[in-house]
Amino acid sequence: MSNEPPDMTEESGFEPLRATRQTALRGMSTYQGTQNSDRAADGVDLFRTRTLTRREALQKGGLIVGGLSLGGSTVTRTVAADRESEGSQESDMDSSVASIAEDAYLYGLQQIIFYVTRFNYTQKENSDVFVGVNRLYYPNDGQPITADFTAIVTPNNTTLYGMGFLDLQDDPIVIEMPEVTDRYFSLQLMNQYGIFPLYAGNQFNGTDARSYLILPDDYEGEIPGDFAATDVVQAGTKTLFTLVRYALRNPTDESEIAYVNDLQEQTNITPLSEWLANDRSGVPRVEQSVVPGDYETIPRMADLTEQQVENQTPSDFFTLLNLVLNDPSMSLIDDSRKEAAMLERLEQLGIGPGLEFDWSALDTDVQEALTSGFESGFERVRATVVEGNSDVVVDMNGWNIVQNTADFRTDWLTRAAVADFGFAGPDSPASHVGAFKFTDANGEQLNGSTQYTITFDLDNFPPVTEFWEIPIYDAQGYFVENELDRYSINSYMLEEGLLHTDANELVIYVQHEKPDDSEQVTNWLPAPEGGMRFAARFYGPHWSLVDGTYDMPEVVPAEE
Repeated sequence: MSNEPPDMTEESGFEPLRATRQTALRGMSTYQGTQNSDRAADGVDLFRTRTLTRREALQKGGLIVGGLSLGGSTVTRTVAADRESEGSQESDMDSSVASIAEDAYLYGLQQIIFYVTRFNYTQKENSDVFVGVNRLYYPNDGQPITADFTAIVTPNNTTLYGMGFLDLQDDPIVIEMPEVTDRYFSLQLMNQYGIFPLYAGNQFNGTDARSYLILPDDYEGEIPGDFAATDVVQAGTKTLFTLVRYALRNPTDESEIAYVNDLQEQTNITPLSEWLANDRSGVPRVEQSVVPGDYETIPRMADLTEQQVENQTPSDFFTLLNLVLNDPSMSLIDDSRKEAAMLERLEQLGIGPGLEFDWSALDTDVQEALTSGFESGFERVRATVVEGNSDVVVDMNGWNIVQNTADFRTDWLTRAAVADFGFAGPDSPASHVGAFKFTDANGEQLNGSTQYTITFDLDNFPPVTEFWEIPIYDAQGYFVENELDRYSINSYMLEEGLLHTDANELVIYVQHEKPDDSEQVTNWLPAPEGGMRFAARFYGPHWSLVDGTYDMPEVVPAEE
């Protein structure tokens, strides 16, 4: 058995540290290096400045760059040697800034997507998903999700969602869930790091009606005795993304949809003070006032609420990262030395708690170095999932399963990959796992102009305790309108007799054009016209779906 401390990873190289928020945010004038400081990692001593220019860095007396002391009285050189050295040192400085920027992309992507998504739900009043804080938004007014829903990438199409953001800054929150005995349902809460302080539902704690009390970090108020200790949730922060899912067994059955809508109406989110004033009962959503969020924004915020990862610029990213780190509702991880070290590095760029970041005030060379690191981070995250980085995904017969078995406090690359390709995906396989597919059985990029089949043996479906689903998206991860309003094939459709089987097989026909054969139309999964991808879901997976040993069928192109 390894004796390695639990908070140490190969990526971090740091030993555990019980750090307080104040430790992580050391005063700007009191930095002291540690044995594993970022000086060794970056080749640059850590210093404190709100904005960094190359000139300021090089003129700083005694600053350590590349192992040389610049501007110190003990160094004597010729003018030519000084110029040559200065050019080398400037190159080192640019490289260091780019390195910090690349790591910052991995570190901050999840938090920034969280921040902008929260803006979309709670502040952007002309948004389709605007509901304010502490209220649930039901896509498509409680009907099955269609191509109109673009608030998050790669949603599932087998459950009816409720989504919203909790704000715990002024009051704890009470969430009431109804009794559900006949289907999958879940309540999940995610913080800005992609970490879930609560998984609840039939998979986790049964089918009874329950009331959960969600407490902010540092809460010192009274806790009513009504709540079971198991249902009191220490959030560790003051803002959470809320996901409520109820399975929809037959999306064409209006009575089935109405039944699930009734479950949604029994799902209440209420500030504790209002819950107490309402005779210890939740306030129904239709009776709640809309309370907009009050969070700092940037001028381009509204432009980033769709395809954020593709649309954000380096200026957007680093400005938003500074807002995240100064948001009073987003508590830092108080026991992560890796995050504390990242904050120290970011201070070199003028980013961090208590700092004001201004992209326009940076020298062009620094902007270029930040841009280089930003682009490298983007490419690294994309390649991790698309090309199959074995540290993050496992190959399941051509389907890339994200390994959400690590700790998102320190596993920033996996955290960023999940945020990019499936925001609000779980940090644990206990809930579900996702398998991405970008190429066909021949290694060619998937495209709706080609006809494909996916063939399951009826004796070898994905082993799950809940359900499996194969949704299809365009290349950006969004549903595309089609004549069937069908965006996935799932195990419930098979159980409900909505799919055709023959010769002990289920054949799914994936193509843009409607098949001529009526039996093929029954199993038709309409494809976008151009580029596309899959993000299969396995809820309640057996371990063979986690480690990739299940024999998942390939996406086979039709013979010419």
